[in-house]
This record gives sequence, structure tokens and C-alpha cells, in this order.
Amino acid sequence: MKRNRLFILLAFFSLSVAVVFTACKKDKDDDSNNQTENLIAKSYFTIENSGYQNAAFPAESTSGNAPVIDAINGNTSILEGGSNPISINTTSTIKEVLIGVQGIQGYYTVPANLLKSTNDYQLVVLLFSQTLEKESFVIVFALRDNAGLVSTWETITVTRISAGTGTLQVSCSWDQPNDVDLHLVEPNTEEIYYGMEQSANGGILDIDSNAGCYLDYVNNENITYSAESIVEGGNYIVRVDLYSNCDVPANTNFSVTARYQGNLIAPASGSNPYTGSFTPADEDGGDLGSGRQVMTFNIPTSKSMSPDQKALKFVYSKRNLVKSPQKMR
Repeated sequence: MKRNRLFILLAFFSLSVAVVFTACKKDKDDDSNNQTENLIAKSYFTIENSGYQNAAFPAESTSGNAPVIDAINGNTSILEGGSNPISINTTSTIKEVLIGVQGIQGYYTVPANLLKSTNDYQLVVLLFSQTLEKESFVIVFALRDNAGLVSTWETITVTRISAGTGTLQVSCSWDQPNDVDLHLVEPNTEEIYYGMEQSANGGILDIDSNAGCYLDYVNNENITYSAESIVEGGNYIVRVDLYSNCDVPANTNFSVTARYQGNLIAPASGSNPYTGSFTPADEDGGDLGSGRQVMTFNIPTSKSMSPDQKALKFVYSKRNLVKSPQKMR
């Protein structure tokens, strides 16, 4: 419509080419703004076993009988294609948890009976898109009870950390400032972890957080295979280890995701995403072969790299590598 109006104005007032160019540029800027405004919560993350409502986030109830979030905890650093384990403490009887993005249309509802729960908290895992539009945004949480009353909103501001997604991506996220290690064993038995950050096939640990308790508070580890890497067909093993608790008194919740060609992999064992927790006593200073096996998955040989590609020598580039100080031994 704006372009039509410009042509009419040109006919009657003989506007200069410069004015037309400026107006057209403004049209493009407006289109870009509209695309940002039209983002919905699904553009940011998904949640397993949830419902999605394409509506504004529900308002807080003014009734004193509304449920209450006593505390909420999660990771403030996130990876594209990664996850975030969010624990919600409440003593209220609830029907569901509501989760959305501040200022963005749409929200998720997670039934209380489908939440991973302990005596102290409810745990929900957010699965982030591999193409996040914003570097930082605010995640909104609320509880709703059987009477429809909605708790006061609680929020967590998260910031995107640069990490590789690639053909194959395995990530771990946790909620305490301690040293958790991600291990991936390839079909050829080569193991990628902090002591062997790059495999011969080109898989690389590009984020190693809180190494040796030199805290960066990223609380994520990520293993990625770029388009130039070799993703072998066969069985992969994923392990997670609490190398050092770093004097944190609380238990550590963690989640693990594995994606192949952008999609969550159906694991041969375990679950994807996987959720678990470490106690301070689980600290072990572990090296090669250590950690808790959380899942295995299989990449069919027919979907892996061709013999010609396997014959190519992989050249590793240090570009985009995020590294913490080496672990103290």
C-alpha cells in the first residue's frame, strides 16, 4: 500500500528520485521490524509433553489464594540447539506450569503430572532453537491451579553463547557454578572430552565451561561436527561427569541433548533430552572413560559420510573455539 501511495504522489507532485529511494528504504525497514514483532514463543524454544497456546501470556491473579512460586533456578547462559533445566519450587497444588517469552506472543502449558518432580521442586527442560533471533531475552514462568488462578510471574533473563550447531551436536547444560564434563565416544571408540577436544573425524568440544573451577558461569558444554567433519555411521555413547563440585552445597540439575541434522535423535538407550542431577559427593576429578552414561544413539551408515569424504584429511580450524583454562591435575 505504501508503494501505491508513493506512485500516486509522484504522478501529482513529481517527487524526486531521492525521495522515492528514501520511502522505499523505509518500507524495507518496516518489513524488518514487522518480522521481529511477529516472532512467537515457538521461535525460541520448545518443551516436550506440553501444549502450546497462541495467545498472550495469562495475567497474574489478584486473589490471595493463587499459587505461589517459592523459588526458580536455571541456567542464564544458553546455546542454540541446547537445553536448559529449570527447577521450580512450590508448595502449592497446581494444575500446570506456564512458560513464555516476555513481550512475545504464545506460551506453553506443562501439566503438573507430566513434570519431572522431586520432593522439593518441579523440573522442566527447555529445548532451544538452533537459530535464535535474539542474543538475550526474558523467559516468563507462572503456575496455574485447578480454579484457574495464576501465580505472580517469575522471570529468568538468558543470554546466547556462541557455539557450533553443525551436522551433529551434543550439548549439556546445568544449573550450578561447578565443573561438569561432557564426553562423547565415537563409533571408532575415540572419545571427545576436555582431555581430547578434537577427534580425527573433526568432532570438537568447542565449549568447556568452568574448567578446574575457574568459573565462567556459562554452565554449558558443547560438542559439534561442522559440515566439513566426518560423522561416522555407528553407535555413539554420551556420558556426563561431575569433575569438581567447586564447593557448591546444592545438588546440580543437568540436561543433555543430541541433534543430527538439526533434529533430536531417537536414542538407542536413555532419553533425549536426558535429565539428571549430581550431588556434591559425585565429584570425582574424572578423566578418559569417566562419567555417567546418559544415552547411546546410532547414526545409520547410509546417512553418514561417503567413503570419498572419509578419505579426505580433516583440517582443524581454531575459529569459534571457546575455551576455559585447563583443568588442574
